[in-house]
Amino acid sequence: MKKYLLTRQELSQLLDRLAKETNLYAPVKDKTGATWGKVKNTAEVHLEEVNTREPAKGFIFPRCEVLLRFDQKGNALEPEPPEEQIVFGIRPCDARAIAFLEKFYTIEGKTDPYVKARREKTTFIGLACNRTAPTCFCLALGGSPHDATGMDLLLTDLGDLFLAEPLTAKGEKLIAGYPEAKNEHLTAGAKLRKKAEAEIPLRIDTAKLQEVLPKAFASKIWETLALNCVNCGACTFLCPTCHCFDVTDETVRGSTVRCRVWDSCQFTLYSRHASGHNPRLDPRARYRNRVMDKFYYTVEQAGVISCVGCGRCIIACPANIDIRTTVERLLKEFPEE
Repeated sequence: MKKYLLTRQELSQLLDRLAKETNLYAPVKDKTGATWGKVKNTAEVHLEEVNTREPAKGFIFPRCEVLLRFDQKGNALEPEPPEEQIVFGIRPCDARAIAFLEKFYTIEGKTDPYVKARREKTTFIGLACNRTAPTCFCLALGGSPHDATGMDLLLTDLGDLFLAEPLTAKGEKLIAGYPEAKNEHLTAGAKLRKKAEAEIPLRIDTAKLQEVLPKAFASKIWETLALNCVNCGACTFLCPTCHCFDVTDETVRGSTVRCRVWDSCQFTLYSRHASGHNPRLDPRARYRNRVMDKFYYTVEQAGVISCVGCGRCIIACPANIDIRTTVERLLKEFPEE
């Protein structure tokens, strides 16, 4: 697909126009470094951090979403459809996670209408990572700091210019009218990609991991790996691919809504059955489930590893648990037969 060029000023003008025409979201500065926020102009956009503290999954899978409303007679009413929105500055790992969620919520011929509707109304303008953090490991899991998966338009910062690669019709529409990039610009983009990828030395043998995890299921190694876990759930709430939820009915001042809210497999109550039995009462079982889900269960279900190597769980964990160490330990303790 052809690539195009925008000057820094042209990008600012484009974003300012989009902010006036629709709902434009981008990384904005806050006490954590950067978070997602609705912006009114380019001056509010904050791209100094490698990534935002929170993932971008909330744009298609909100933390709390109204599924139904009920009138005074108890009749169910469909909620208002989602509004158009443009998300600028999404990083390749988060966009790859969006692609996973789209796939996960459409497997086995069933489509989640809420996720589908929000994705259709959302345009993702990505920004390639020209620098990485020590906790980044997207390359170890098939991604790249310049990966375009899940995006509608990928921008690469060349300095005074941005290299723009449209991936969908939405991206083509945004970039229409801008000049086509020349070979020297493509070469500059390729060099930046190579430089950023060189910053991530870790490689994970995911095929071997697929063989190891079933063998390790009953191992006592999980007691050691989960020993420091306090089951706070930070890793799952900040994970761009975690997709567990609960559905609750809430009534306030006579108005009732049915909501879908994020949940976490790291919480004791998450797996408790109606009978009172809890198959994952033990902390090691809950930690094992998270690792198995990332690297084994979703591969069985959707054919995709659901860890994109963003490193948020490593940064946020109060017990300093590093999922890279967990995986390396499993691969080491359970060699191929």
